[in-house]
Amino acid sequence: MSDIQSIVIVGGGSAGWLAACFLQRALGAVRQTPLPITLIESPRIAGIGVGEATLPTLRGMMQALGLPEAALFGAADATLNNGVRFHGWRSGGSAADDSYDHPFDAPPPFGGFATTAHWLNLMQRGLTQQPMAQACTVQTTLFDGHQSPKLMDSPDYQAPVSYGYHLDAAKLAMLLQQTALRRGVRHVQGEVAQVQRGAAGIEAVELADGRRFAASFFVDCSGADSLLLQRALGVPWVSYADWLPCDRSIAVPVAYARDDTALRSHTAITAQDAGWSWEIDLQSRRGTGYVYASRFCSDDEALQRLQQLNAGHRALAAPHFTTLRAGHAARIWEQNCLALGAAGGFVEPLESTSLYLVEWALQMFVDHVAPSGNSAVCRDRLNRLAGDFHQELRDFIVAHYTLSQRRDTPFWRTCTDAAALPPRLVELLALWDAKVPTATDLDSRLSPFGPSNWSYVLAGLHRLPSQGIGLAAHISAEVSQQALAHVRDVRRAASEQSPTMRDYLRSQQGMAPQVTAH
Repeated sequence: MSDIQSIVIVGGGSAGWLAACFLQRALGAVRQTPLPITLIESPRIAGIGVGEATLPTLRGMMQALGLPEAALFGAADATLNNGVRFHGWRSGGSAADDSYDHPFDAPPPFGGFATTAHWLNLMQRGLTQQPMAQACTVQTTLFDGHQSPKLMDSPDYQAPVSYGYHLDAAKLAMLLQQTALRRGVRHVQGEVAQVQRGAAGIEAVELADGRRFAASFFVDCSGADSLLLQRALGVPWVSYADWLPCDRSIAVPVAYARDDTALRSHTAITAQDAGWSWEIDLQSRRGTGYVYASRFCSDDEALQRLQQLNAGHRALAAPHFTTLRAGHAARIWEQNCLALGAAGGFVEPLESTSLYLVEWALQMFVDHVAPSGNSAVCRDRLNRLAGDFHQELRDFIVAHYTLSQRRDTPFWRTCTDAAALPPRLVELLALWDAKVPTATDLDSRLSPFGPSNWSYVLAGLHRLPSQGIGLAAHISAEVSQQALAHVRDVRRAASEQSPTMRDYLRSQQGMAPQVTAH
């Protein structure tokens, strides 16, 4: 029998309530009595409704929790997300001249080679100038048409192409909270005043009003404060600030100019003088914000810039500022405590990784729960994997900056300094100067970003193999032209068959359960 007989989660939000739902289902499914799980959160922390983009992995998580997909549309203001469109990252130019796409789907193979190889073959011969993501993938045509990745009759969590979500993070947390409470999780509001330690780690937490909550296992979802893992257990923080200087964000939801505004089915991210801004279309409003480096941009300057970007759109809430801390705990699992969300690790959300970090840690933790519950060898392995995982994510995000040709502001000159790159990234970029990315280049491959993801970024920022590709001598131009013609045909069919994002959501109205406050 596992020694995880009860769990206390400190901190709510989407991380805490996702943990409550997942652990209740994964660890309590076969118990004769429900696994006692208590979630404690501060009554002072209210959800701000930030528009958040997710990776496709959240579909599998929601399905595993037994939630119908319609619940996300009805409860979390959700729309569907085909990927990311980056503006101004290459040289700081206009959206028309300086944009590239990172769709969720990988380029399909053709004639024994990746479509990317066919595209590079034609590029090398001067026979095409079309951007890679448009020439090699189907999904970017859905970006252009504001179209849904799902067809009208697509089953729950399925579609012809991969997809994620745009959703209201606070409303998602409320949906998860309702699900957890319905399944027996206990909800307590209060401030943690003291953490009591024992030989096995944490024995109990005591609230400011004197209430005490003991458990055999604790989950730290208290954000960057990390009340349990770092403050109580003393686990150090591994900072990525030297590579990722953005340490502040401001978010403001805005109204659409018209009720029938076309809803984008992709995340729009635009490079700014001291960071980047985002736009995410939800059903009822648009989520906007600016992620920036405070040493190059003050809060007032960031607010002014975001107001300029949102000109013509009515703000629906006061600006919300957040301090960001890129890095990870040296050990996310210490004794009888697991840290999730910002308490365990954070890499700026340029590629929609925030919720995925929680998903990954939860799944890995359950995979490493031994019969004793707290096996040292399992803890050590998970902590090592978590360190490698965060480094992979860090290097992928850093590449977006360092491959830019921008040198026009102090921020961009700092971010493009090749002398300051992580060693593994230096090695990969040198390799990809000679060849295209393949799966064997990524030693661990713990992150969700594989060779096609790297290829979208490399091609989008014009970092192609300097001498071309060796396969060009072995692939005829005619075969490569057939490959790209095949992609064009599939793109045309997808464009004709796929509904707009707004039309798809209209078809879902009346199908989704409503959220009630607790």
